Amino acid sequence: MRKLIGFLMLFLAAAACRDPLLDSHPRFMREQDRFARDARKGEKRDRDSLLKPDVPHHVPSLYATAFHFRDSVNWRKDSLGRVDLLFFKDGEQVLQVPVDSPPDPERHRIWDGHLWSDSTDGRETVILCDGKEQFRFDGEEHLQGFLLLNGDVHTLGQRPGRGGFCYRINGQAVFESASGSVLGSPSDPQWRGGALAVDEGDVFYAFKDGRYQIMQGGEPFHTLSGGSANTLLDIRVHRKTPYWIERRGTSLFWIAGEKETYLNLFAPSVVSCQLIPYGDTLTVRGRTQTSGPTSLNWFYIPSSHTIRHVFNGQSVRGQGVLLNDYWVFADLDADGNVLQLAGSHEWPPIPSGEYQLTTPLDLFMSETHRAAALTDATGQDHVILSDLGRQSYSFNGYFTSVRIE
Repeated sequence: MRKLIGFLMLFLAAAACRDPLLDSHPRFMREQDRFARDARKGEKRDRDSLLKPDVPHHVPSLYATAFHFRDSVNWRKDSLGRVDLLFFKDGEQVLQVPVDSPPDPERHRIWDGHLWSDSTDGRETVILCDGKEQFRFDGEEHLQGFLLLNGDVHTLGQRPGRGGFCYRINGQAVFESASGSVLGSPSDPQWRGGALAVDEGDVFYAFKDGRYQIMQGGEPFHTLSGGSANTLLDIRVHRKTPYWIERRGTSLFWIAGEKETYLNLFAPSVVSCQLIPYGDTLTVRGRTQTSGPTSLNWFYIPSSHTIRHVFNGQSVRGQGVLLNDYWVFADLDADGNVLQLAGSHEWPPIPSGEYQLTTPLDLFMSETHRAAALTDATGQDHVILSDLGRQSYSFNGYFTSVRIE
């Protein structure tokens, strides 16, 4: 009940909690945190109220995807057989879709509260939204990039072997390369579109075919010279300026258009390195192996030309997300078990037991929220920790992504 002062009449209109769309055999919601439902409950104001109505505000929802196997299947040793893709919203299963075996976590993604997925039989590739076909096209493609922009579906599909790739809008080919290799990963939590990115309203991507080529939609935007491209580690576009990271012998360079900056790091010890958004520019985030199995996680601050240390990891397997000066980091041991969730904000405590992040997209951070989908390493009592609280799940399988929006 909500108390209003002045000329209001008091009454309560309880919002009905809806049931899951599917009554599936996975047993989720054990010890379920009901915070999300409570957040959706509201009261109606008396129509004769003299007060102005509240300004509508968005109540965030927590979404997650997971692969579910039959209870008799030990998916940690054998992921063959029947597999279902589960889609959760605020702890409730809202969708269950059969997928090909063995399942590929990179063939689905959460976007604006919907589950977008793709499948192929080797002859055609089908794009689906919430399990319903949207369009299909000839050939087999693995989507390295996926974007929804102004109502259109943009995809960047790599063909098997040396078959090249194709950039499409709503399934229609816009640009094709017979032998090019796309740069970028669909599992990168720092770039929602994977290998595709929007800059000032235009779609950009890059590929290698002898040299490195940046594309703006279906048109060439920038080509890197052969000498520098041989050691290129990552490339993106920001404010119509090409950025890339380049290794030259034992030296590492951050390049923005005509500006070149030496990074004071010993390049051979750098085990990962990528460009990410940072303020009004792009910066470099990386991981350097230190003595033994430990690692140093860092990023470059262009304004001060300094390297900022973020976290010392117990192995090189740790995963993190950086958003300006805010960050989250999951420290993992050599077996992939989560040792600690750290960051610029506090996390709920990790339950006792062994938990893993089975994909990079199991760790999420935005300007206002953060979440980690933890898969039980030995059983099927999984948990999602976030700034919204804790949710417990039980099913025979593993999480593939989590998102709050």
